[in-house]
Amino acid sequence: MQNNQQAATEEQSKNQEVKQETKLCPLCQNFFGSAKTNFYCSKCYKTIQQNDNEQQQQQQQQQQVPEEKLQQNQQVNVQQDPSKCYVCKRKLGISGIQCKCKIVFCNKHRLPEDHNCTFDHAEQAKKLLIKNNPLVDHKKLEQL
Repeated sequence: MQNNQQAATEEQSKNQEVKQETKLCPLCQNFFGSAKTNFYCSKCYKTIQQNDNEQQQQQQQQQQVPEEKLQQNQQVNVQQDPSKCYVCKRKLGISGIQCKCKIVFCNKHRLPEDHNCTFDHAEQAKKLLIKNNPLVDHKKLEQL
C-alpha cells in the first residue's frame, strides 16, 4: 500500500514538473512553450530569433556607415595647390590664410562658415576653457 502511495506521489511530482516546464505561449496563446524557448511556442520563438538577427545586422550596418563617411570626409579635404584658394581657386601669393582644417583660403573664404570647415571650433573652445579654468574646490574656498 505504501509502495502504491509512493508511486502515486512520484507521478504527481513528475506531472507538476512537466506543468512547470511548459506554459502557454504569451504571443499566440495557442501552443505551449518550454523554458528552453523562453516559454514561446516554436513558431513564435523562430520569428523572435529572426527579428533579433535582423536588428543586429541593421545595427552593424549603421555602425559601418559613419566610419565610411569619416573616411570620405578625410579624403575630400586634401588641397592640391596651396598657392590657390580652396573654394574660389584664386591665386593667393603671400595673403593666403591657413585654417585649422589645414587648408589655405583667400580673405573672402577664411571664416569657417564660408568654407564649410570640418574642424570643430566649438569643441576646441570648450577644451581650451576646461584646460585654462580648473575646477574650484569648496574646501579651498573655506581655507581662504
